This record gives sequence, structure tokens and C-alpha cells, in this order.
Amino acid sequence: MGKANLIKKKVVIVGGGFSGTALAAQLLRRSPGLSIAVIDRNDVPARGLAYSTEYDCHRLNVPACDMSAFADEPNHFLNWASRSWTGQTGGAQTDSSPRAGSFLPRSFYGRYLGSLFNEMNNGHGDFEWIRDEALSLSRQGKQFLVERKQGNPMLADAVVLATGNFPPGNLGIPGLTEDSQRYVRLAWSKSALQNLKQNEAVLLIGSGLTSVDAAVALHSKGFQGKIHMLSRHGLLPQCHKKTTPWPRFWNERSPRTLRRLLDLIRGEVRAAEACGSDWRAVMDSLRPLVQEIWQSLSISEQRRFLRHVRPYWEVHRHRIAPEIASLLQSMIEGGQVRIHAGRIIQYSEDNQAAEVAFRDRGTQHTKVLRVARVINCSGPETNCRKIDSPFLSSLFEQGLVRQDTLALGLDVDRHGALIDRLGIASPNLFSIGPLRKGRLWETTAVPDLRIQAQHLADHLVHEVLKCELHQSPAESLAVK
Repeated sequence: MGKANLIKKKVVIVGGGFSGTALAAQLLRRSPGLSIAVIDRNDVPARGLAYSTEYDCHRLNVPACDMSAFADEPNHFLNWASRSWTGQTGGAQTDSSPRAGSFLPRSFYGRYLGSLFNEMNNGHGDFEWIRDEALSLSRQGKQFLVERKQGNPMLADAVVLATGNFPPGNLGIPGLTEDSQRYVRLAWSKSALQNLKQNEAVLLIGSGLTSVDAAVALHSKGFQGKIHMLSRHGLLPQCHKKTTPWPRFWNERSPRTLRRLLDLIRGEVRAAEACGSDWRAVMDSLRPLVQEIWQSLSISEQRRFLRHVRPYWEVHRHRIAPEIASLLQSMIEGGQVRIHAGRIIQYSEDNQAAEVAFRDRGTQHTKVLRVARVINCSGPETNCRKIDSPFLSSLFEQGLVRQDTLALGLDVDRHGALIDRLGIASPNLFSIGPLRKGRLWETTAVPDLRIQAQHLADHLVHEVLKCELHQSPAESLAVK
């Protein structure tokens, strides 16, 4: 490929969900003429997987007041929502206008992110959103060459991985093969909930947020059949509830072992309940400190957390909107949704149904569910070496990245710079979002990601690229 076919950019962002969109917006706020390209496979810009849903019943899990894309403008989303709400029904949402505590439809939030894209696309001559797939990355001197599936390669001074969450991994279920016709690997695929008869039974593997989304989506389609949720512990996400704020209690002198830390938290919960509050207030007081607490634990204590505490943390930390919790509870009480706790031990299927055998957690007896469809609603794969991605494979093959110790993402420094196989942080290759989970643990919610975007934009503009404000956009022209 000759030099004339290369496209030059200052920054290339691989991935265009919330993280990639927020980072691009923050970069352009700091340096309006900065040459930026976002490479994303989605049909609609700036939505990502989370906000591309077609179901109005899918709600944000965070109230509107905390969903601004900009940490330094906390009312940015709420103000936009108030201006844009006219004509929005949002399923069960009946507010005349959104309030700070409203849990709005995710599709509506997707429109908000689309408005950010429109601002960037209309106001900056050298910003590009490219619907394509990044296939590989390689060093070209001090720069990076990004090969694409369809378009010409791009030469970038800095590259940021904003790939978001990956699909669930292989569950390793005996009898389940690639030829299985009644198994859906990705709950978010367009075919996952289609072509089901109204009285058939469905099994959702997992009982977390994705399973809740699938269940309420089926309900919105008028589905009348049984919906089984099966997970190791059979735990459902807790719901949001207004509480009296609880003071911060964790500090640098607090315990550094999981057992003593849990004792501390349980003591605070008892104290909160005695004051008329509840555990939510205690969890919320920890919320801004979670990353610091995680980093204060040793690797062995972090492993202990993942082994013993993670499922309980997830259902208390990642809560659902009250209206969704109410709907789910009514579906359970009405017998449509059934929750099971156990481990799958065998899968088989015939022309009529799939049969899933599992060992019940409580009785240790084997039970069998016969259903029309099995949908994998388990969590995303975090071991990057198991991800089917030519792009990630190219990074590992060249030693540009390494897995973090706990296989929760990639190894990064405090700026999100990717660390290579020799333990050296890259000066111009970064990540944002879930890829930082090993270092930060909490790195998926908007309040976390917008701070990352702000800090990374500052670092890129002032330390990596050393841009001048109001830089000319002319540098994006193809190399002559």
C-alpha cells in the first residue's frame, strides 16, 4: 500500500459507544481543530450496544441527574432531555418532562449521544465517524498504522481502544455445540427474541441485568410463555430506592483484607438501618471510592473477592429502575418468570425443544428444563486472549499489550496507557472503559467513564500530542 493511500489522523479511537463518543467530544472541546477518527461497526453512530436497543421498556440503571456525558457539566443530559422530551412516550414513562430522579429509556439516551455526534460532525471539519472494523495495529516509527476491513489504512499519532464489553465467552456446557439451533449466544442479537410462539418456554442463562432486559422485552412483545432464569446463585439485581445519604466511612486506615472490609460494611449497614436508612445508602457512600478500595487490596484479596463476593456485589451495586423491579416482581408472582439456582451439566435438543439439565444449588438434585430457546445472558468475556478479534490478536502477537493479572481486561497504567509484554507503558496507545477493569474494577457506568474520558482527553492533548488550542484541521489530509 503506497503512502498516497494512507489517511493521517492525530487520534484514532477504536470503538464508538459511550466511551468513544465521550472521549471524542472531550478532545474536541480542548482542541477544536484536532484531527480525529472514530472507527465503529455499528449502523448508527454513537449508540454502542447498550443504547441501540429498540425496546422502550429498557431503562437506564442510573437516574437522569447522573447521566451527563460531561463530569464538569452535571446537568448536561438533564437539560437536553427537558428540551427533547416532547413526543417521547418511553413505554411506561408518563412524566410530562424528565426529572432528576427519572430512569429514562435507553433508546432516548441513545438520541442524546447522537446529538453529541451531530455537534462534533457539524462543527469540526476534521472529525470523522467511520463505519468499519479495525483489523490490526502496527507500529510505524513513533506512530501507529491501523488496518481496516474496508477502507484505506490510517496513520495515527495516538490510538485509543474503546471497545466496550465483549460478548459472553464459551460456557463450556456439555452437549452444546456450534450446530445447536435453539441456543443464542448473544442476547443482544436481533434474532434472540424473534419468532417465538406466545406460549413457548424460554431459558435465560444468567439472572443479572441482561436477563432482566430480555424478560421485560419479551413481556413488551406480549409473550405469554414461561421465562426461566438460571444462574449459579439465583440472585436478581436489587432495585433503586431513595434513601437518606450516609457519610463516607472508608479511608486510608480502613481494612485491607476482604473479611475485615466486609465486617466494616456490615457494621455500617446495621447502623444505617438503625437510623431509618438502608444498605443502599452505605453502598452509595462507597461508590466514589470503589476504584481506590480495589487498588488498596492485594492480588490475593482481589481474587478472593472475585471467588466469593462478586455475585453479591453485582446485584447490590448494579441496581434496576423501580418500575422495572415492580414489573419483574409481578411477572414472578404471576408465575411467568421462574428463578433457578444451579450449575448446567448437560444440553441437548431435538426438533421440538432444547433440554437443559442442571444441578440445583439447594438440593443438589438434577433438574431438567425443556424450552424452545436458550439465550446466553451471562456476563461479558473479560479474558482478552479468548476474544475472537483479529485486532486484539494483532496486539498480542506484536507484544503491544498484555493481559492483566486477573484476566479482567488489559494491563494499563494510571492514564490508561496499555502496558506491553515487557512491562513498559506505551506513550501513545491507550484504553478506556471495560478494558481497564483489572486496574479499576468499576469501569462500566457513565459516571466512571465520563471521568476517564475527561482525564484521558487532558492527557492526550497536553502531554501526548502537545496540541495548541484551535489547531488547524488540515493535518487530516491524505499523505501526498
